[in-house]
Amino acid sequence: MNGLKPNCLDDFLFSNARDRQTLGLMLERKLPFPFGGKSGILLHGTWGTGKSTLAQLLPGLLETAHSGTWNMTQGVGQMPAPVPDHCQTEVFRCGGGLSSTNIVQTVGKFAIRMNFYHYSKHDYFVFDEVDRLTVGAQQSLRSTMDLPRCMFFFTTNYLSKIDPGIVNRCHLVEMNQVTAPSAYVPLGQTILQNMGVNSDVVNDTTLQSFARQARGSLRDYTHEVIMAAIVAGGVMP
Repeated sequence: MNGLKPNCLDDFLFSNARDRQTLGLMLERKLPFPFGGKSGILLHGTWGTGKSTLAQLLPGLLETAHSGTWNMTQGVGQMPAPVPDHCQTEVFRCGGGLSSTNIVQTVGKFAIRMNFYHYSKHDYFVFDEVDRLTVGAQQSLRSTMDLPRCMFFFTTNYLSKIDPGIVNRCHLVEMNQVTAPSAYVPLGQTILQNMGVNSDVVNDTTLQSFARQARGSLRDYTHEVIMAAIVAGGVMP
């Protein structure tokens, strides 16, 4: 974590261990990406699980992986994204009249230039809440995903609303509630540490109770931990 902001893969919880493994293999550069017609990563699941945050963090993590500055023998769970982030990521907030023309023109503009900015030699495109695009816009996006030197990162709460062609071009990563409350404890401990609060002040039992109350929402869980830390004398980093 960078302060209270997620900055590595271990700052997130995954309801499907295989999906977490897929991301890890990509960051280890053992699984080529893009490859085999799959140029996207589609994060799907319930609200508040960190999908949007992870989608915007992944380009930075990929940059660290491609830069060669991280010792891969340490694993990639704690591998940080660059701070400050130098990635030139194009973020689309879907809905609100975002048209297929705008998408095609923006992505196409990046695709025809020489990429000198990124270690991966790819451009990064994030589509937050991609299900809010019209059917026509999703169909145009589907074709755009075949352009070279492009990586796409999508989020949605409604996987069934996504064009099948987009889904087929993506690695799917499920982000729903993790059933074991104990899985949330390390994240809570990191927040407490970054706020200067000892773990014996806000103990693991309390952290697990926050996890149960949050019902899978990292947003709500983080809020409860921060509130408890402040009450215990902690300060925002």
